[in-house]
Amino acid sequence: MKKIWLFALSMFTFSCSANQNLEPKSVTLIYEKSMLTAEIQTDNNFKAHINNEKESIDFSGSVKNIHSNYQIKVLVVATDKIRHSMNQISTSVLIEKKQLEKPILIAGMYTKTELSHDKNNKTVTDFENSSVSVKLNR
Repeated sequence: MKKIWLFALSMFTFSCSANQNLEPKSVTLIYEKSMLTAEIQTDNNFKAHINNEKESIDFSGSVKNIHSNYQIKVLVVATDKIRHSMNQISTSVLIEKKQLEKPILIAGMYTKTELSHDKNNKTVTDFENSSVSVKLNR
């Protein structure tokens, strides 16, 4: 009987420690050609920032465990310093455990830029599509 009790206790301890390794540790934002990873803090919030000569990206939110899935609330504020434009995304997504480590599309953006050349009276139009994804990482 003592061996059975010891075996059950060790299996319980092992399963608890195994479940801790499966919990997400960070969230990655994939935005155009940029990737930004934020560590999930003990209060389940995350925050990261990029600021360079081309762009400024603020990435924040929270992760909540709901049964065997995760609800992730995301706020992204991206400023393109070259085009002098800003995009903001605020959304909430339910991610299943089987979707961990896989990018999940949260937004798509369509940009139209028109440049005029005064000397030739020509207008150049540039179209660009981009997507925004998040990924929960173990």
